[in-house]
Amino acid sequence: MNGARENGVTERVYPNLTCAAIMAREAAFERFAEWEAAHPAMLPPAAAIAAVAALYEMLPAESRRRAPDASGVMAFHALMTRVTPPSQ
Repeated sequence: MNGARENGVTERVYPNLTCAAIMAREAAFERFAEWEAAHPAMLPPAAAIAAVAALYEMLPAESRRRAPDASGVMAFHALMTRVTPPSQ
């Protein structure tokens, strides 16, 4: 049995997720946060919203009609609360 099932997340949601992969993603988010802090937003909020709306319009009509499914995000968040980094 893999660690994902042991942590309460079905293998179907994240079949290859490992502690090392989660830690690598966390490190990437930390690097992005540092970069973001050094590069203030260039768009005013209204322009950012307009850009998101334009991207949304590029989605196929079927995708826009479908209700959002955040179950994968919620499962990932639940998994993150159970992760214990390996000893260093």
